[in-house]
Order: sequence, then C-alpha cells, then structure tokens
Amino acid sequence: MTMHHLFVLHDKVTIAGYYLACLALAAIFGSYIIEVFLRYFFNAPQWWASEAVSYSLCIGTFSMMPYVTWKKGHVAVAIIFEILPIKVVRPVVWLTYFLGVITCALSAWFCFDESWRQWVNDVNIMAVEPVPKYLISIFIPFGFISSTIHFFRFLDYNKIDTLSASMTGGFGNS
Repeated sequence: MTMHHLFVLHDKVTIAGYYLACLALAAIFGSYIIEVFLRYFFNAPQWWASEAVSYSLCIGTFSMMPYVTWKKGHVAVAIIFEILPIKVVRPVVWLTYFLGVITCALSAWFCFDESWRQWVNDVNIMAVEPVPKYLISIFIPFGFISSTIHFFRFLDYNKIDTLSASMTGGFGNS
C-alpha cells in the first residue's frame, strides 16, 4: 500500500469523524429538546440528558478536530504573516505546521496514556449511571493523532502557497 493510498484512507477516516461529530451535535440538540420538553411540560426531568450532552460534546469536538485541521479551519493570527517579508512566509508557515505536528503528537501520547490507564484500571465516570471513562476519552487521542497526520501532510515545503499563506497564516482561505 502506497503513501497515497494511506492518505486517501486517512481522508476517509477524517470524513467519517466529521459525520460522527455531526451526529454528536444532533444528540446534543435532541437531548436538550427532550429534556426541556419533558421537564417543563410534564415535570419529568431526564437523568440521562445532561450526561448525553457531556459525552457528545467530547466525542463531537475530537471527532471534528481532524476535519478542521485538514481543511485548515483553525483560528490564525494572520497579521504576523502579513508583516513578514514574502520570502520568509513559507519557512515560517512550515515551522508553524511542524510545531502543530509536535504539539498534537505529544498531546496524543499523553491522552492515549491516560485513556489506557482508565481502561487498565477500569475507571468509570461517576454520574447517575457509571460509564467506563475510556469509552469517551479515547476520542481525544484519536483527534490528536489524526490531526498530527494532517499537519505532517502539510509539511511538503513546495506545496505551501506563499501568497495565500501571507494572508491567512497558512490556515483557511484568503
């Protein structure tokens, strides 16, 4: 299997994460609607609604993270890149991507280590209904690992568009 095929597979996993995040957002919305309706119209609050929102928020955030990275949708302070001389922009943008690789890889390592600890020690989220914590927290290292791969893919120095990067800081569209 070539690198191109692995990157195509990674893109498909990223798109699947996007749809999972959309489902998580729908779960948050639905849980709130059900909770408000049942609480205020039937005086029957639901024990699971708050937990569903919390879990869905974690799952949605870290499932969407690789997609946002892939599409370069992060917030960027582009003024720094706008004031730099144009010939310096490409190496600085490359350095930004490289720092993204390092930061996301380290974050993935720490988060995976914690998720592994939770699994080994059978740690539960102690709410109304105990839930194995790793079932929720495993989405955190997934998001960081996948974003690390996207940042790594951005490191092709010759593919960095200097003019666009000088206006967007290497992220987003100009």
